[in-house]
Amino acid sequence: MGIAANYVATNALIAPSLGRNLAAGPNATVTANLVRPGTSYGARSYQTDLRLAKTFTIARGKVQGFVDLFNLFNANPIYTYNPTYGTTGASWLTPLAILPGRLVRIGTQVNF
Repeated sequence: MGIAANYVATNALIAPSLGRNLAAGPNATVTANLVRPGTSYGARSYQTDLRLAKTFTIARGKVQGFVDLFNLFNANPIYTYNPTYGTTGASWLTPLAILPGRLVRIGTQVNF
């Protein structure tokens, strides 16, 4: 996912250089991306999942037991950043979504 720096400019900021109010009126705003799209990206994310399964034949059916391990190596890449660039830039690129931690799932599947 690309990184953006969206700056919200008010009519008061734009009107002097434009020579008039924005088309939507004096209370309007314009959002401008300060980073050219497609030029900046976050770190590449790697997630390793593993499934261990064993199938048993019982009478006319099959029973499969399994253990799933998600995010085996407990990686924590950032999926979503805050794209809003304010006047101070303090919250820009703050993580909004991170890959969940390691997860184990135990289950069975019965076919008859």
